[in-house]
Amino acid sequence: RATTEMYALSLHDALPISFAVLLAGTGVRGDKLLLMQNAAIMRASDIDEETISAARVAQERLFATVLDSALSPQELETRLTRAIQEEEEFQKASAEDQAQALKTALAQLTNPWMVTFIRHDPAAVLREVRCPVLALNGELDLQVPFKANLDAIASALEAAQNPDFTTRAFPGLNHLYQHCETGLITEYGKIEETFSVEVLEVMRAWIGERVIAR
Repeated sequence: RATTEMYALSLHDALPISFAVLLAGTGVRGDKLLLMQNAAIMRASDIDEETISAARVAQERLFATVLDSALSPQELETRLTRAIQEEEEFQKASAEDQAQALKTALAQLTNPWMVTFIRHDPAAVLREVRCPVLALNGELDLQVPFKANLDAIASALEAAQNPDFTTRAFPGLNHLYQHCETGLITEYGKIEETFSVEVLEVMRAWIGERVIAR
């Protein structure tokens, strides 16, 4: 570990970061992002607001448990199991469906990557960034809703007193920067466009002004 840290430090000293481009980058903590994401996807799928609200309440309860970093992996699983089993919809299901739902939920929520994602606050990292930053989102991005995340990114960079950052949202583009109709994940593979040329041009010009021109 010490060797890795020393190498990372020497690499950082030798190769300072000239700029950062955030493509659908997050600005809010993981649990908040997942709540936004789920609501946006459900809304775009024409699910009624009452159902969306109920799903949010259930998710908030589970995420609150995951956010408790004092819990050991075993304690986390025990607490989550209890919370899931107390849900009204869970209790209405058959024993077979309950077993499968519990297994699936626990696999997702106790996964180390997911636990880290839910607890991670990117704003804390962004408040340390001093190099030029370009943050781009699509306005139909349902996985990283653009306004809340771009606003949070800008707020963190302002707190860092970063002198050079740009945030921009592009109408009609989804999470993959494709022109789309709804932004739903099911559209991704059906769209011929790989990546918006307009976004590529904005990136090229922005980077050129800060790096190539120097």
